[in-house]
Amino acid sequence: MPQPKSTKEPNDLNQEHGTMTTPPHSPGRLPAFNIGLTHVTLPTSQVQVNRLTELINEVTLGTDVIVIVVSPATHLAETGVDPSRFIWPTWQGETIPEAHQKWKAIFATQDRTFRGIYYEGPTLEETQTFRVPATVLSDAMWKMTQNEPPCAVLCTGLTGDPSAAEITTALKEGRLQAVLVEALFA
Repeated sequence: MPQPKSTKEPNDLNQEHGTMTTPPHSPGRLPAFNIGLTHVTLPTSQVQVNRLTELINEVTLGTDVIVIVVSPATHLAETGVDPSRFIWPTWQGETIPEAHQKWKAIFATQDRTFRGIYYEGPTLEETQTFRVPATVLSDAMWKMTQNEPPCAVLCTGLTGDPSAAEITTALKEGRLQAVLVEALFA
């Protein structure tokens, strides 16, 4: 399916390198989430301080970052996932989302792939992992994982399998919720 061309507005999601991946699921049963990858240029220079850990994330002007769009295939209540883990601040495209130290994005260096996301719970039993089939990143997207500090934007706010245009519109209209997460490498 052809990807629409992105506009040159700084807060539009850049779709040239976008890809959708579907988490593994049982035959005849919808996955709990659709997960899409795209990227955005964060248009301002800001420093984020996590209130829980005092860790500082500094992102500089014009940094391209991967955006992981998590959209429940159905209503979150039907997924068996704790919906409170997805209550994030509204993301205005002209700002850097607030840092969240419990969510992580997982990438594999050996084959330069995106592998999924996980929420680090207080115990191993409460830690949830959302694995996806190994999704090879383009050279441009892999370069984005090499930012200092390595990070990605994790966002939600749509359901189903949203198109690039729907994601961009939702961002412009302030309907996405997002956090800045650490990128880990396996």
